[in-house]
Amino acid sequence: MKTTQATRKVLIARRDSLVQRRVALLDDEQQLLTTREADWEDQAADTSAARVLGALSDSELRELQRIHAALERIERGVYGQCVVCMKRVPTARLRAVPEADRCTTCTSSH
Repeated sequence: MKTTQATRKVLIARRDSLVQRRVALLDDEQQLLTTREADWEDQAADTSAARVLGALSDSELRELQRIHAALERIERGVYGQCVVCMKRVPTARLRAVPEADRCTTCTSSH
């Protein structure tokens, strides 16, 4: 139980960090898109930078979804159980990837 609570704190801290980063990236993207430069090359560079920021935030959004799912598994009391084969996810894997929802075997085969 103590380990699960420590993991929960780690997941919540990571979630909060990602949310703050995502908000900052969206603000940066919006600023880049609203800046109007007379030079078309500058506009193209700004638009390209905004797209990169959007892609980064999409990746972080997927991580947020995995974290949210892990927190739900903690609440339901099934954290650490593989969602595919229902066997125990190795502790070392959960330490390395706290949001992991599959054991090593199922991760490799899916």
